[in-house]
Amino acid sequence: MTTMRDVAKKAGVGVGTVSRALSDTGYTAKATREKIFAAADEMGYAYDSASKSPVKTGIIGVMVPLLEHPFFAKMTDCLEAELYKHGYKCMIFNNCGNEADPTGVIYMLDTGILAGLISLADPPSDFLGRKGKAIVSMDRGWGENVPVIRSDHAQGGRLAAEAFLESGCRRVIQFMGANLDAGANDRHAVMEKVLRDNGCEVTSVRTPWNMMGYSYDRNVIRSYWNVVREMDGCMTNDIAALSCLSIALEMGVRVPEELRIIGYDGTGITRLCHPELSVVEQDCTALAEACVDRLLQLLRGETIPEMLTLIPVKLKKRGTT
Repeated sequence: MTTMRDVAKKAGVGVGTVSRALSDTGYTAKATREKIFAAADEMGYAYDSASKSPVKTGIIGVMVPLLEHPFFAKMTDCLEAELYKHGYKCMIFNNCGNEADPTGVIYMLDTGILAGLISLADPPSDFLGRKGKAIVSMDRGWGENVPVIRSDHAQGGRLAAEAFLESGCRRVIQFMGANLDAGANDRHAVMEKVLRDNGCEVTSVRTPWNMMGYSYDRNVIRSYWNVVREMDGCMTNDIAALSCLSIALEMGVRVPEELRIIGYDGTGITRLCHPELSVVEQDCTALAEACVDRLLQLLRGETIPEMLTLIPVKLKKRGTT
């Protein structure tokens, strides 16, 4: 009679790994799981695994890089509300910069624990395409067969540049992620071009793509303050922009007379200061609706007409420009 130990020996793994894979009680890499199933089938070992027969579920995964970040918190709230309208529950995955988490989420898709996934974070390094699974990405590139929803960041960059020009700026600094392939960085490229075409000096500071958060962004602004102080305009994300405003006031720099500041995202925290922060606002509600609409199309097996969907942004002029 074939035992679990026999299956483990044939598959070249430990008995515990076989137990987890066949009983769906823990994570096992997809290639290892397939090897275990093949060995068990070949040896006639009886098992009952959800991994062989995915179950129907009403749960959609929503994966974010950092839930503490006000933009991702707002997007999560909007996505959960939109999914609820369509009868789905939301399971939130807060990566906190941990690359292992996306792999576990893909496993939950493969085993039918999740019906689909909306990701605001990067894919796992070994991701090979959605292979029939319902996956939608926001901003991040998950491959050519995964629909992408994003704000019209090129429009955002143009609006920010025009606001700086209207306020008389001649030297502008911007802080941007180092991932040159990210669509979200379109705002920086467009803003820089428009400003340079109008005779402005532009300094672009690249920061690690997935590094973010209150203390991190404030430390970045402090570390570059000597550079910022020589500028008359600054654009960055909401947290860093608020940090720039706070440090400027602390250092006796008049805003907006000496330094104009524009935040990008436009979350609620940008109105909890004086002067209120001028922002390029992303429409989180419209982004969530577009993400869920694309996901529902995939779940219904429909062909996606456009793999990229752009949502307009708005410039909100307040007290810092």
